[in-house]
Amino acid sequence: MEAQSLSTCDQCGKTFQRRAHLLRHQQQHSGDRPYGCKFCSKTFKRSDVLRDHFSRCDRRGNSAIPSSLERGRKRHACDECSRLKVKCDNNIPCRKCKEFGRTCLNGTLYSLIPPAATSPGTTTATSTSSEISTSDRSSIGFLLNLASEADFMREFPKESMPNHPKSQVDNVSSPIAAGNESGYIATFEGLHQCSPSQNGHIQMPRETSLDIFLSNLDLGTFECQTNNYHIGPENAMQAGHSPLSHDRAALEQVAADIRERLESSAATMNLPNVPSKDILESIHAITGRQIGIWIRLYFRHFHKHGPVIHESTFNPTTAALPLVLAIMSVGAMYSVGGTDAESMRLLLDTIETCIFSFPALSDEYDIPGRQYAKNEEESSLELQRSRLEELQSAYVMVVLQYWSGNLIARKRARQQRFSRIAAMIHQLDMRAIWHPQDFAITDQQSFQSWILREAYIRTIAMTLMLDNVFGIFNNVPPRMNWAELDLPFPSDDRYFNIANYNELIATRLFPAKKMKIEEAFLILFLPPEASKEELKVLRDGRLTALDMQLLIHFLYTHLWTHTFGNPLISLPTTDIRALLLPFKTALWNWKMIWNEIKASSPHSEWEKLGFQRSAQSYCDTVGALLNVLERTGGKIDGIKGDCERGDHLRTLLSL
Repeated sequence: MEAQSLSTCDQCGKTFQRRAHLLRHQQQHSGDRPYGCKFCSKTFKRSDVLRDHFSRCDRRGNSAIPSSLERGRKRHACDECSRLKVKCDNNIPCRKCKEFGRTCLNGTLYSLIPPAATSPGTTTATSTSSEISTSDRSSIGFLLNLASEADFMREFPKESMPNHPKSQVDNVSSPIAAGNESGYIATFEGLHQCSPSQNGHIQMPRETSLDIFLSNLDLGTFECQTNNYHIGPENAMQAGHSPLSHDRAALEQVAADIRERLESSAATMNLPNVPSKDILESIHAITGRQIGIWIRLYFRHFHKHGPVIHESTFNPTTAALPLVLAIMSVGAMYSVGGTDAESMRLLLDTIETCIFSFPALSDEYDIPGRQYAKNEEESSLELQRSRLEELQSAYVMVVLQYWSGNLIARKRARQQRFSRIAAMIHQLDMRAIWHPQDFAITDQQSFQSWILREAYIRTIAMTLMLDNVFGIFNNVPPRMNWAELDLPFPSDDRYFNIANYNELIATRLFPAKKMKIEEAFLILFLPPEASKEELKVLRDGRLTALDMQLLIHFLYTHLWTHTFGNPLISLPTTDIRALLLPFKTALWNWKMIWNEIKASSPHSEWEKLGFQRSAQSYCDTVGALLNVLERTGGKIDGIKGDCERGDHLRTLLSL
């Protein structure tokens, strides 16, 4: 009885079998965090939590864990065996990983081995952050939504990177030059640490360089390497008033509505249990002022990667609530100097559930009697704008979860959530949207109509690109058929960034008609003797880096469909060189226009662009696949479909 009285907390009444457990529990009431990391500024209530933190601390580098914290139970199994909970022989690579063809890594061992101690062919902890991480079985970061905090910061970097020198424009030669049809691909510069062989094929190392090459297609890697355009530190923006000049009371009401919605979604997700304390605290911490800051961070950092929202007229107090939720979620990921990003990370799944519970986005949308306003019908601008904002919110949320979520969230985003977006596009008949031929901007109302339609065009274009991305990374067929699409390229950003009609008149900029995506794509395939004059059409079409990124995504999908996805490629009578020649021509023409666009853009303006600049990496991917096809004669065994990010490409490009 005496032992029981000593093991009872005098504040909450909980009992413990050991006094040490009682003392550890009482720290939760006192708020003391006596254990601090010597490498960063984080503090902890328990020494074992600090010990686990050392294996994930980004600032520790190759320094050894303090000897005073090396005691206790340690994990010796590799990451894969630990995740699968199977016996590991502690070798690198271990027997189980070699037997099943898995990548054998030990996050704990790699963090203790200095770079000089690793063998030349071994992938170290610094070679690729996407492949090497601590075990997800014991990682708090995995439970939150990522394998580790390092992976999360790889997707959403807190600090700006130093400026990189302007790269020289690549010199390329015609695909039909010097009698070497395959030598065209070897002229591309962009495959890291890859060199052309004597026969013109790209020689790609099968370990580190291949991972770096594939990681260049990743939005998170792109941001870490090129997030070098900053207006100022985020912390400076958090002082003083909200950065948005909207009614503070109205913004607080939006925050209250969001908290109510999220509480309901969290309760639904956790039935029959109640939401955790951390989830509820993160929800209750959402305020109108924070929403304003997060929205500003979204437009400062992420908007350039997918400019679908008209920033000048976006008003969180009147916008559709799902869009406000999606934008603030992305913006919070860029917060520094606080716990905003950590709290929002806890809420990602809850916010996703909340957004896709709204009627237009729910899987139960097909209710008898429900009417959807199609674009060609005479519906009010308010109703069209509401449907657009709901679609945009779904797009932003899918992008957020696909690039930063855990394995379950990524699969759900591309398999379930994106399917709902595609169904909504088909139901609203938004596959063919054009600015009317005789449309003229004569007043503020006509300007708003133009902006609304332009936002529709941009949103559908970015959704098409995301559809192709799933095929590129996960080897799944596109959900939207090429034959049903009839869209122009988005207008130039300088038109879309204009705030109102008066500013349009003052700048003397009037939106010009852009050519159709289909027309530009077909011109790419014209042979060299006929393309000289036709390419002038593309040059006169005022194509942008975003337009070229759209085209290279479509080219990849078209190549994959007619080669790896074509059973006739294995016929003995199939001429692989003749089959691939049109694709080489299209890639050559694309590269010509890309170089001209890049050369004509001032370096300062080019650096402000977002993920559109990654089109060069996708171009290199198409070239590398052409090499594989020509080298193997199309005789390739079954390729894994619906796989994790880049697994099928890793297999093909290492052949």
